[in-house]
Amino acid sequence: MVTKLLSTTRSHQVTEYFETLIRQHIYEPGDKLPTLQEMARVLGVSKSTIREGLAALAAHGLIEVRHGSGYFVRTLQPETPDNPEPKRDLGQVLFVRLQLEVPAAKLAAKHRTDEDLDKLGRCLDRMRLGSLSEAITADLEFHLVVAEASGNGVLRDVIASLSGQTRSTIKYSRALAGTEGDLFQKHVDLFEAIRDHNDVQAESLMHAHLYDTAQRLRVLVPGEGGGRSFK
Repeated sequence: MVTKLLSTTRSHQVTEYFETLIRQHIYEPGDKLPTLQEMARVLGVSKSTIREGLAALAAHGLIEVRHGSGYFVRTLQPETPDNPEPKRDLGQVLFVRLQLEVPAAKLAAKHRTDEDLDKLGRCLDRMRLGSLSEAITADLEFHLVVAEASGNGVLRDVIASLSGQTRSTIKYSRALAGTEGDLFQKHVDLFEAIRDHNDVQAESLMHAHLYDTAQRLRVLVPGEGGGRSFK
């Protein structure tokens, strides 16, 4: 039996609701979740709230977004030393992120709402106060909210479909010593540019942030920096 959600922390309740169903194997790996419209109707919340809750699930690696197809439960694979994320793949992911998230930041500065700013602010609080794991999740959610704030649904969905790969770049970057304060400030600066409708600054800051991530990870980003790897 489904009970409509209370008015407080609805997006978190959406996350917890579907996480429970997935962990109890009500939804198995490969299963498609209901449509946004169906979930919003059954749970009694807005589609925006559903998207925010599902973004957190994607950030935790429980679901993936397939553009044009919907939300699917992922097959979870434990991370082991024998199965590391190849740096070559991280470089390719960062290249794609640069093509998508830089224009998304510019659009977000033009089209953001007060609700978008509230969401971004909550992500910043969790980055600053939470554990490393929580900071990684909040970092990913921050970027997904920027995509949502762009006002372009296709761009939002494509960026969301890369959540698993994006999480890997964030995880490896935050694992490096001495990066936490700098990463937090970069997100604060980006937040302020979006808040102030400074689209040129938001675009520049997002590019600098992602390019700096590549430098930290010493990976090759095709077409950036003359096609060099960082060593």
